[in-house]
Amino acid sequence: MITKIRSLQDSWFVKGILILTALSFMSLFGISGYINRSGANAEVIKVGDVVVYQDDINQQYEQQLQMTKNIFGEDFDISDEMRNAMVQNIVQKELINAIVKETAKDFNISISDDLIRKIIYSQAEFMDANGNFSLEKMRRMLSLSGWSEQRYINTLRQDIIKQHLLQNPVENINIPQFMNKFLNQLENQKKVFRYVSINPDKMIVDRKISEEELQQYYDDFAPQFEEPEKRDISFIKLSLDQLSSGFTPSEEEVEMYYQDNISQYVIPEKRHVLQMIFNSQQDADKAMAALNAGGDFYNVAKDIAKQSREDTDFGLVSKDMLIADISDAVFGLKKGEIAGPIKSELGWHIMKVTSIVPQKETKLAAAKAQIIETIRKENAYDQAAEVVAEIEDKLGGGATLEDIASQYKVGINKISALGEDGQAKKMDPKFKKVAASADFIDTAFSYNSGEISQVLEEDDGFYIIRVDDIQDAHLKDLAEVKPQIQKMWTDNEKNAIAQEVVNDVMHDLENGDNIDNVARRFNLVVKTTQPLKKSENFATLSPKQMVELFQNQIGEPKQLSLDEEVIVAVPTKTIKASKNVSAKELDAIRSNAKTDMAQETANELADAFASNYDVEVEYKQLGLAD
Repeated sequence: MITKIRSLQDSWFVKGILILTALSFMSLFGISGYINRSGANAEVIKVGDVVVYQDDINQQYEQQLQMTKNIFGEDFDISDEMRNAMVQNIVQKELINAIVKETAKDFNISISDDLIRKIIYSQAEFMDANGNFSLEKMRRMLSLSGWSEQRYINTLRQDIIKQHLLQNPVENINIPQFMNKFLNQLENQKKVFRYVSINPDKMIVDRKISEEELQQYYDDFAPQFEEPEKRDISFIKLSLDQLSSGFTPSEEEVEMYYQDNISQYVIPEKRHVLQMIFNSQQDADKAMAALNAGGDFYNVAKDIAKQSREDTDFGLVSKDMLIADISDAVFGLKKGEIAGPIKSELGWHIMKVTSIVPQKETKLAAAKAQIIETIRKENAYDQAAEVVAEIEDKLGGGATLEDIASQYKVGINKISALGEDGQAKKMDPKFKKVAASADFIDTAFSYNSGEISQVLEEDDGFYIIRVDDIQDAHLKDLAEVKPQIQKMWTDNEKNAIAQEVVNDVMHDLENGDNIDNVARRFNLVVKTTQPLKKSENFATLSPKQMVELFQNQIGEPKQLSLDEEVIVAVPTKTIKASKNVSAKELDAIRSNAKTDMAQETANELADAFASNYDVEVEYKQLGLAD
């Protein structure tokens, strides 16, 4: 099972999706509408006693989908191929995690809470400006990423166990020096391939679907022809500002805020100061005499105090930034005047004021409007909670959606034929994102016709939803889905014909027939590659497929799947490596070989762990073909 899935994850498209979604955490076909909300929260992956549920996969898919749309925009069209790649990546990750979790349980491997805390506290992303761990910053970053604290901790714990079981055992794999020559030969030898492509789309179906087959497809694939439940809803949106707009702080609250934050409104006088410090009064007196004789402050500091220009420039300071012994003296000077020598616990100081920035003060009357708005925003959630409670009391007492909309002067919005996938027959585009959110959908589908929901909080405001009408799920008429069935049948016929051609081509080639003769027999075009290294490719084959193809002997055919298309290739010529490589190139070859060996060993280790358990993956429930 795990080997089957892993073998499908090497296409360039899958790799592109993994980069696109920026996840640290192949090609099956036939995916159709991945999100399945119609049933209970089913078990979709099971390894021993470890179970992964449908909702777990749905949640991860929706997060990856939203991440993709955040990059390309909400109108970005997610194709079946993209959906396929994202779902398969999630399945692969969750399957590995389940195997690791079950293996860790059997081996009594656990990660202490203390270790988890140490790792979290050391994350640079969670540090404040002073380099200290900030719980608030961690929660903010997790929230922005759509992660709960518990999910982050569980994932971190799982990754440590995975490293212990799969990565650590293979990290010290080494390659003997005597293998250098052979590695060079393997890496730099070239081969020429001749190949044909068998594409189901180009197959010709010489008959039409019968009425019996039409009915059989309709019966066998009935769930695909079901029109899901749809709902017409009305809703109002209330922003945080709307809910808290009725609140005005008292005069006492405004005065208290002003005094508590006086530093924002009264900026004290500041002075730009130059300073020299001496250990002895004798040196300080000598420097002062030089200044009185007309000496430049920076030059005297350099010659007598042995200070650089940077050390001498004390910068712009307020009175409370200076040592008490010298602050009065400095702030008693006029611009250009010098004070000193003045003794403090640090030594003897000579200070010069080069410029003065006067105190700036914003009076309470001028700051009042801003303070009121600030207090209102700071208390907005508390105020909103009170208003929400009042609204829900009114709804419980019989108030209508129209009553609430009128009171808060907001319009009533409507969505026609909303489905559980967030799509609708008619909807204002500005509500497309919120209507697709899990909470909005769950709320809209949790009430009966005519009922009004409780207040729902979303990222952009508060919503109250009323269900106006429910169109129950039903099976579409055969006549309505006939074109869909005809296409399904035709595609299957073409796939079957293409597979027959592949089987016949492989049979003839394996029995020694020439690829040109075989191609003529089946009306296929033979193509010839340039001499290629195994690190290069043709026909968009994956790196893994190229490695497998290079293992074949001259004249030995190889069948390779490329999405739905199949390539049948035959190595026809080997060109040995013609030169020795540099030490740098050899190091790169050895590094790549070690990485490949480590990854293959880790894969085999995961397969060995998996062999100890019953492994089940419900492909149909996941929206994938068996």
